[in-house]
Amino acid sequence: MNKTTQTLAILVALSGAFWSCNSGEEAVKKAENEVFAIHDEIMPKVMGDLVKLKKQLNQRGTSLDSLKANGSAAATVRVDEEKAQVTRLNQDLLVADSLMNNWMAQYNGDTLAKLSSDEALNYLAAQKDQITDVKKKVNTSIEQAKQFLEKK
Repeated sequence: MNKTTQTLAILVALSGAFWSCNSGEEAVKKAENEVFAIHDEIMPKVMGDLVKLKKQLNQRGTSLDSLKANGSAAATVRVDEEKAQVTRLNQDLLVADSLMNNWMAQYNGDTLAKLSSDEALNYLAAQKDQITDVKKKVNTSIEQAKQFLEKK
């Protein structure tokens, strides 16, 4: 091989390595953006809807207490059942809120640059699964609380 051919071969190899690294970085950035798109979708719900619904459920629980004090035995049983439902729904909202807080606390995006592209993609895939589970819990708990409050 002459010097020109060797130089050209080295340049092609280096550009291939650079393209491969750049492609890996782009894949990592895309995966990270997907994770944060889910986070950004549910965070306003956690900060807004979840807080508002917990407050409404607490108010409903207080009104049930006053109904129970003034009601018959049959009404007391119904009120106790509703009160138990309020407690369960409130607990579901608290769990959803805790899951979001826990996910944010454990997410470690700063280390992505220190990982290989494959390791970073694996980490982000796991994070996407976790934040998707948080999204499901947040949406389900909000929907159930809304349904309960709307029928009363």
